[in-house]
Amino acid sequence: MNLIDLKMKKILLYLTIIIATCSACGDFLEQEPGTQTSVDEVFSSYEGYQSALNGCYYMLNSQLTSDENAVYADVLGGNLTFTPSTSSHNFKIPESITNIYSFADNADDSEMESVYDNLYDIINSANIIIERLPELKDATTDQVSQMNAEALCIRAISHFYLLRLFAQNHSYTSDASHSGIIYNTRVQIAGEDYPARKTVQESYELIIKDLQDALSYFKSETILEGPEYSYFTSTVCEALLARVALYAEDYDLAITSAGNIILNSGISLMTKEEYVTEWKKPDTPVSEIIFELSARINDDGEYISSIILSGFFGYNNETDYSDYCVSSDLLNMFENDDVRYSNMFIEADLETAIENSTATEDLTYYFTNKFQDNPGNPILRISEMYLIRAEAYARLDEPENALTDLNTLRQERGATLALITDDLVEEIFLERRKELCFEGHLFFDIARFHKDVERNSGCIATTCDLNYPSNYFILPIPKENTELNSNLEQNEGYY
Repeated sequence: MNLIDLKMKKILLYLTIIIATCSACGDFLEQEPGTQTSVDEVFSSYEGYQSALNGCYYMLNSQLTSDENAVYADVLGGNLTFTPSTSSHNFKIPESITNIYSFADNADDSEMESVYDNLYDIINSANIIIERLPELKDATTDQVSQMNAEALCIRAISHFYLLRLFAQNHSYTSDASHSGIIYNTRVQIAGEDYPARKTVQESYELIIKDLQDALSYFKSETILEGPEYSYFTSTVCEALLARVALYAEDYDLAITSAGNIILNSGISLMTKEEYVTEWKKPDTPVSEIIFELSARINDDGEYISSIILSGFFGYNNETDYSDYCVSSDLLNMFENDDVRYSNMFIEADLETAIENSTATEDLTYYFTNKFQDNPGNPILRISEMYLIRAEAYARLDEPENALTDLNTLRQERGATLALITDDLVEEIFLERRKELCFEGHLFFDIARFHKDVERNSGCIATTCDLNYPSNYFILPIPKENTELNSNLEQNEGYY
């Protein structure tokens, strides 16, 4: 669903983001244009602003748990492979990622076109709220300030996801002067606004500015109903800032922001004894969670399956399981006593077709326990803050501090402690792969660390490996957008 039809010269904006206020989604979409709620009507009251903000969260969750986005970093990086079909028992790459998986996406018919368009739609929605806030009369000053902060964070995280997907990593050039993304800080009207891409350095600076501005606006006001971890707060904002700063190679800022979360958030690492049971809690996030986009429930009290991660990683029985399973490449990295290995993978024997034969055999596959009973989408956890600070210290050649943070995490996972003589940057990369698996990090980490993609176990792509650097570490800008906007430069290697 697009908020703005980019093919139109002028647009009459209807704030379709209010469809996201739970069960009324379908009804709103089915209304005739003349009966839809206009922008002016939506922003005539505080309740309208709340609906608009809630809609932004809904769209963000829907986008980050879409077919393409939910598995992108792990399937391209090699943490995930595929299960046999329950009917034919053959392997089949899901249609939504057929080209992406083989590093063969194309601008004409990009499998990530909806991702590109929808993230900019979310940004435009956030900008509508930000621009309209001065008109909000039936709210307190603190409520206005809090809403502004949350909308800025939504704008920032959406740009961040775009930057990771469609622009090379920060250190691809020595000064990050290569092409970044279009950064929208106001509502874009097709036919009038044809901006060019910022550099990667400029793009990161703008994301950081939005997050730092948001930090200055946060109040204690509660704008929307629901658990605090489901919405942007000052804690969530600063945790996201720590991640962005790491990607931007602003290591001092990463250390400061991650450190503030570690020291002041009140959130602690799960212990060895808690780890497995925490991930297996039904419907409730792990105790480490800083920010989780909660699953939505329909009128019947059932989870909307299209926006929960168990749809991609779930296992019920030998005839009811998801398309993705854990690769041996990842499994073989764990030590036997690591709690992330013992009891965190579901072992299942599945009927599998024998190549060049009509016969089948039972082969063993593994599914992660991370998302079986908790349908929420974990975006930020405290463990990542330790890894962010450890990496930043290591990059700044402060090995003792890096080692302290790395081993604090390893100790609570039952893993062998690292030594000062180890290559700490490499150790941190490997620790990130194990700790943050299936949470959307690996492929981007491979690019940041200037590593090659090496997918050995279970790879059925036409191209399994990818040497760094390569044009294909990023995606093409969908052709429809470059044709509309003559200032929008296509990524190198795509036409």
